[in-house]
Amino acid sequence: MFLSVSLPDWFRVSMVAVGILGVAFLLWALGTLGRNWAPSLSGVRRDTTLVTSGLYGIVRHPIYVGAFVFLVALALLSANLLILIPSLALSALLYAQLPEEESLLLDRFGDEYREYMKRTPRFIPGFGHER
Repeated sequence: MFLSVSLPDWFRVSMVAVGILGVAFLLWALGTLGRNWAPSLSGVRRDTTLVTSGLYGIVRHPIYVGAFVFLVALALLSANLLILIPSLALSALLYAQLPEEESLLLDRFGDEYREYMKRTPRFIPGFGHER
């Protein structure tokens, strides 16, 4: 009770649906990548191809979008600061690794990835295009 946040029950229940959508988005993105997905930033394999179709034609980082949506929904569903604070911290850590990931992709795909960055936003369609 000490760390609880007062939120209406209907809102908290709606976060279940939002969380499910976040996980579905994440899994769809992983499925689109197929064998091109690497679970760490240890490097991009030489046989990897740049995927720019499906969700990757809408946003550059749909796995991150799904994870962020899930973490926010979890935090709001729990309505507790013990969940909210670590969820925000994990989101910040995920966000902080993006420059390194994009650097690896630029090293591997060069101009092809630069062009992809120009036409495709990081997270939200209509926002975040590289200029």
